[in-house]
Amino acid sequence: MSDFPRPRLFGTAGIRGRTNIEVTPLLALRMSQCLGDHLGNEGTVALGRDTRPGSDMLARAAAAGLQSAGIAVQDCGIIPTGGLATWIRDRKCDAGVLITGSHTPPDRNGFIVIMEHGGYIADDEAVLLERMYDAAGQRAETIAADRIGSCTLARNPLGVYREALIHACNMRTVAARKFKVLFDPCNGAASYVFAPLFEQLGVSGVPSNAEPKAIPDRATEPRAHNLAAIAARVPAEKCDFGVATDIDADRVLFIDDRGRVLSEDLAGAIFARDVLKKGSLCVTPINSSNLIEETCEELGARLEFCRAGQPATVQRILELKADYAYEESGKYYFVRDAAWCDGLLATVRMLDLLARAGKKLSELADAIPSYRQVKEMITCPEHAKATAMDRIREIWEKEGLEGRRSDLTIDGLKRSYGDRSWILIRKSGTEPVIRVYADARTEERAKELVAWGKAVVARATGG
Repeated sequence: MSDFPRPRLFGTAGIRGRTNIEVTPLLALRMSQCLGDHLGNEGTVALGRDTRPGSDMLARAAAAGLQSAGIAVQDCGIIPTGGLATWIRDRKCDAGVLITGSHTPPDRNGFIVIMEHGGYIADDEAVLLERMYDAAGQRAETIAADRIGSCTLARNPLGVYREALIHACNMRTVAARKFKVLFDPCNGAASYVFAPLFEQLGVSGVPSNAEPKAIPDRATEPRAHNLAAIAARVPAEKCDFGVATDIDADRVLFIDDRGRVLSEDLAGAIFARDVLKKGSLCVTPINSSNLIEETCEELGARLEFCRAGQPATVQRILELKADYAYEESGKYYFVRDAAWCDGLLATVRMLDLLARAGKKLSELADAIPSYRQVKEMITCPEHAKATAMDRIREIWEKEGLEGRRSDLTIDGLKRSYGDRSWILIRKSGTEPVIRVYADARTEERAKELVAWGKAVVARATGG
């Protein structure tokens, strides 16, 4: 919102920042009070956190803020994002607060508001919370002592979560395949879930970085460049496939039986082929590969693009009653089971898919067309982003037009070309950078587009 007197707190993934510097106990307390006021100073909010340093501190502050606003708190402790969302939905909570830095480094943390449907708070409601936060000294009402909310420990939230996951697959079919799967939860919240879940499903689990720790033993973002050593273990240990999540396990990366780390877009297409049919609706952000467009065309399914980020994706899922969605960051939405992304649910759905197909993951991957993405970031101070994007747009409208098929401007500037390539220039919602992405059938074409995009950004910013 351009009329805010400061940079927005809520980005594309809640509030993020350095622990105890930008994301402080005071912020958690005050924002939780605002959420309680927004809910009418009554009702129940579920609270969860990840394993990183300071998450317990911020969770206690959030609980105090909610209680002081008249809200009953159900404390789920350390729990994956999908687990808290499941609890909110199944226990009919009014909302949830999750303290997690997700895939960011361990010295950073976040404050995420989850609504009753299990998805992130929509941006228009986040704006309301921020306005209330800025006016926190003028709260309309201070809750009397006899209306202060309670705080109780949730009863077996991880067990409730595991049961929901098991019901998302055919347990008998999965168990019959006797899968062997390497799992790497990045020493995070899913460390408490993978092993007992696999045991219930009859899957032999091979742990990696599976002991809960405040500081994880590998890089927190589950991307191919961080997982080479882990990927090599999959064929070495004769696993059927491997999975790696971030600390809150909303993201997941898949490794096939040959040790290849599958791109998130490739995994998204594998799931799409399983879920979608003629007339189905798929939602995906504008930075997803053209592979999903080709897949939907092949299946006769409809495709709708949305802005990048989980709040925008969830909002379009709910508005359009989509059948499936995914984000190229490794987030998959199986709408029949849940209106949120969940790395553990995606893992269970992959087990179910492979059990029914009777094939190896490498066989499914090899049957899908290949696309290449190149991604670059250019540093740009937060206060300069808007002006920079205005200047980029001026150049954009005059150049790079040869072979253009269409432009999409719902989130930055995206141009698609007739050879099924595209380029996207957008300001980041979480970092002081402008992102330049390109997608094409060949790496050479993707690099060509990114080079042009970076040159445009440099001219616009004087770099």
